[in-house]
Amino acid sequence: MQRRSTLLIASLLPAALLAGGEPIPASARFAGMGNAAATLTGLWCTSANQAGLAGLEQATAGAFYQQHWLSPDLAMQGLAFALPLRAGTFAVSAGSFGNNLYAQRTFGLAYAMKLGDGLRAGVQLDYLNIRLGENYGSTGAFTAELGVQARLTERLWIGAHLYNPNRAKLGGPYAEHVPTVLGAGLSYRFNDEVILCAEASKDIDRQEQYRAGVEYRPTKALFLRTGISTGPARAHFGVGVQVGQVDIDLAAVVRSQLGFTPMVNLNYRFK
Repeated sequence: MQRRSTLLIASLLPAALLAGGEPIPASARFAGMGNAAATLTGLWCTSANQAGLAGLEQATAGAFYQQHWLSPDLAMQGLAFALPLRAGTFAVSAGSFGNNLYAQRTFGLAYAMKLGDGLRAGVQLDYLNIRLGENYGSTGAFTAELGVQARLTERLWIGAHLYNPNRAKLGGPYAEHVPTVLGAGLSYRFNDEVILCAEASKDIDRQEQYRAGVEYRPTKALFLRTGISTGPARAHFGVGVQVGQVDIDLAAVVRSQLGFTPMVNLNYRFK
């Protein structure tokens, strides 16, 4: 009985965290800003809005790790690499979640390009694989992601992102659709030091969620971040440091009933 209970918990918690809502951006920078990432740029737009990959100017590789509520059984980790070329930016990414009772793996191939001055678009093909331990089986599905970002004024950007427009369906013991999620947001850059972001997203089968965050850059090498998000309510905090070609980002997401989730990502920008 205890083993069955453990398996049930291991199966339901990840589904609530990942499959039950929109994909969680694998970025400590985004998490520190409330995950309001629809208009931001960077390597980890592979898990937020692929259009932001077109804002990269250097080839970049990165690694990401987080533990939901400090539980090793609820850990997420990921790798990503992006290569900007004249024709656009190509990126690959991979992520994993879970343990030997429940494991979720994702693999992505993305392409983004600038369509004009102040207009970016991106697309990504994903493969999602879920496996249950103790011979309960596994299943997989292909999904897609679409994203766009546009500059309205010198300081104001808007962005939109659609996850799983093809309404992919998981087979095996799940027999349910992968969530389809539409998100849109905006950001306003007050100056070179402060940027404010806000975003709303809607899983077509669930209630909408809202996010907001701010990033402050007091010095060239230091970033301070904070934000809030709903569904459920969470507080977000983060800090980033640039050391030469290395970016180190730390964040913590606090949920009152369950505690906090720490995360870190390390990026290397090639010359």
